[in-house]
Amino acid sequence: MDSQHEAYASTLKINHFKPENVPWRRLGQYLWRPIEDGSNTQYRLSVIESLLPPQSDGPVFHFHEMHDEGFYKGKVRFHVPGRPSVDVLAGEMVTVPVRLPHKFSNPFDEEAVFINTATPGFFIRYFEHLENMIGEGAVLTPEINAQSLRRFATIPLSAEDTARLETNGWASDSNGIKDKKQLSSALQVEADAPVGLLNGVNGPSSKRVKHSVVHEVAAAVEVIE
Repeated sequence: MDSQHEAYASTLKINHFKPENVPWRRLGQYLWRPIEDGSNTQYRLSVIESLLPPQSDGPVFHFHEMHDEGFYKGKVRFHVPGRPSVDVLAGEMVTVPVRLPHKFSNPFDEEAVFINTATPGFFIRYFEHLENMIGEGAVLTPEINAQSLRRFATIPLSAEDTARLETNGWASDSNGIKDKKQLSSALQVEADAPVGLLNGVNGPSSKRVKHSVVHEVAAAVEVIE
């Protein structure tokens, strides 16, 4: 370690997230809070925890131009227009490539808690941007939300494109992906992925959750009663 390295390292510290120290923030039906706001990673990575209530539709079909995401806990359904949906169970992990139109939902009876990892980490500002707009009295219409998403390199799929893909499918699927097993393989599902564990962290409900943090992904983990 040279003197310049030492001088720089002396300005750094480990960021220790404790759920009890970070309150939940509300955006409509969603609760969210920053686990890592990007200030400790020079915005290479931000991490957002959010809750999707039971029987919730989730976002519209969209794709990301620049950043990756992660999801964990509970049973979550992932959708790609024109392809079979994928239900993500405990111990499984789904990789959704950048620019692939997708959405997620929670049509089940248990809440789903997500960790969204964004790389680079600027997507956390989308949540803050919406909060600021609400604070200024704005009504979050679908049009305003779509404009806000585009500010952060996330593009809602048009109704026309969604309908076309749902009706006609994808040209690349003509010789292949037709069932859930094949789709899971194509989306790089990895069962029981040994990702970092944060055991016994209290979520927004009374249940304890074994957390599995993932990257551009969806991973569900078991709930411990």
